[in-house]
Amino acid sequence: MKIGIDIDDTLVNTKEVQIKVWQRYIKEYPKEGYSKDLPADINGWDDPYIQDFWDIYREELTFSPKFKANASKIIKKLNNDGHELCIITSRPDNKYKDLKGQTREWFKQNDIAINTLYTNIRDKASILVEKDIDLIVDDDIKHITKALELGKKAILFNHNKDFNGLQTTNWLDLYDKIKSTL
Repeated sequence: MKIGIDIDDTLVNTKEVQIKVWQRYIKEYPKEGYSKDLPADINGWDDPYIQDFWDIYREELTFSPKFKANASKIIKKLNNDGHELCIITSRPDNKYKDLKGQTREWFKQNDIAINTLYTNIRDKASILVEKDIDLIVDDDIKHITKALELGKKAILFNHNKDFNGLQTTNWLDLYDKIKSTL
């Protein structure tokens, strides 16, 4: 089976780093209307203050989050089971010198072996169809919902009481959920 996996808050603990770095940013570059609390739309591309945050701290925000517990172990297990693993991220290529190279190196350093890396993907469900990917694992319900609408398998790596499909926040549990979709 071909499995698409998101990076931020699925493979790694991105939100934890964003909170810490945002608090530093707000202290170093205070601006009226913003508090120490992480904005709901931290990826708000239309907000110049948030864009400055990303421009200043992009490398730290991108490559310092820790991989979630058991992610490496389960990635190995999925690879050993013969699955093809594809990373599907919305991280934009044009904001880095070599996003794909940096990401592959970061994964290698953390013992995360993947087959394919798709970056700058805003519509993740469409790439599932285009690249014939069977299953997506993502923390964003909009990607999961759209994938399901397109007839793809999907596991929400998050908790949402209003979502009736497969969901978890634990990589060991994720393995079992993936096996249940076969």
